[in-house]
Amino acid sequence: MRIAGRELPAFRTCGWIGFAAGCAVAFGAGARLDLSPAIGAALVATAVATFLAVAMATKILAGRELLVYYHHEIAVLTAVGLAAWAGGAPVLPHLDAMALAVGAFLVFGRIGCLLAGCCHGRLARHGIVYGERHMRAGLPEFLVGVRLLPLQAIEAALVAALVCAGVALLDGAPGSAFGLYVSGYAVARFGLEELRGDLVRRYRSGLSEAQWTSLAVVSAIAVVALAGALPHAPAHAAVAVLLLVAAPLAARRRRVDLLGPAHLREIARALPPPRPGRPRLVETSQGLLLSGGLAGDSELYTLSRRRGRLRAADAERLAAVILWLRPAAGAARVVDGAAGAYHVVLGRRPAA
Repeated sequence: MRIAGRELPAFRTCGWIGFAAGCAVAFGAGARLDLSPAIGAALVATAVATFLAVAMATKILAGRELLVYYHHEIAVLTAVGLAAWAGGAPVLPHLDAMALAVGAFLVFGRIGCLLAGCCHGRLARHGIVYGERHMRAGLPEFLVGVRLLPLQAIEAALVAALVCAGVALLDGAPGSAFGLYVSGYAVARFGLEELRGDLVRRYRSGLSEAQWTSLAVVSAIAVVALAGALPHAPAHAAVAVLLLVAAPLAARRRRVDLLGPAHLREIARALPPPRPGRPRLVETSQGLLLSGGLAGDSELYTLSRRRGRLRAADAERLAAVILWLRPAAGAARVVDGAAGAYHVVLGRRPAA
């Protein structure tokens, strides 16, 4: 992004803007709640130190820089709550202020994601298109020039609405803004995960890591509220029940999602390499049959479904995925085959 004639890294720049916005919200909410500015500054420092510690630990464990918002939200709010309790400061009002500050930071963080091309949405008829610069930064090649749902902007708007609603609740019972933001974001994130298209998603039993985290968060908030430590217990209990009911429905839907990120990752692992002789056949968890082989100087892959017919549009998109996984000199050509199968022919293979 270009600011005042200077070209700056979009994600990092938005992160600094988000940090400034978060500090403004934290101190502004603290002033409205008549909290000590000195204690507020100490808790902001605690939040920053926790954020950096989590980022460093994640980098060491993953072997690369990886910022996972949910990890930071849980760690920061837990650390701030414990620090306020240890210092004899009112815990819930400080959690109200810090939760809204974290939300303000996320708003600009997601705008940075939108500009950088990470955390993007799924294929869409209308949306944002990324170029080769984003591919060099990690965007899969088969998504270059393809319209993607601007999910980052949608999440930023939802989080901004939660922050505004939380500010309106600051005059209510302590903990109201904290509970609204944490539970509200968990519901929003659970739903938004259904629209995520990036491949760096971890799944278990049909749900993404973030969806499992959302379930854990709303359940914990409901338990704490029912125990009397947070206000609005019935609302928090209703939210927990809502996500618990939605979870098996989401898991079932993902099991028939050929172009979902979980299935694309499975294809990337299972796609048979092109070898001379009889093609090797593999089947994915969603009943997609794949085989790969050689036809002269070209690579030939066959796609079909064990049950039902594979749609032509899905075959074209899966061909783009195969081309990305098996780079060839030419484009992928899709040819109708017999019995509902499609043949994906890649151009002449590059010389070794």
